[in-house]
Amino acid sequence: MSPSGEKPTTRRSNLPPLPRPVQEHLGQKLRAQYHEAGDKPKYLGDPMVPVAFDPLLEKMDKTERVRRAEKVGEAGRQAVATALGEPLEITPADRPAGKPVRRLAKHQE
Repeated sequence: MSPSGEKPTTRRSNLPPLPRPVQEHLGQKLRAQYHEAGDKPKYLGDPMVPVAFDPLLEKMDKTERVRRAEKVGEAGRQAVATALGEPLEITPADRPAGKPVRRLAKHQE
């Protein structure tokens, strides 16, 4: 603080402290070092998550696949019921544990 109790104003310049070619050269060196030191991805788009997280990620993926399959199955059953023009009555007691329902209400003409 200044003797009068006010904060001194600092002027910032928009000019870089180093010339542009030097910045570019150092940036290239830094990027090259970063890529050399980093782990190689397993596939294109690999998020580079540590191996310690693999079991948890696999469990989450499996859960998500099951949830997605149930959602798609339910949407399919609803589409068929709508196409047949009759309500589809399947209670949780009719569902085999852990398996999607593959039967539909019989179409009566």
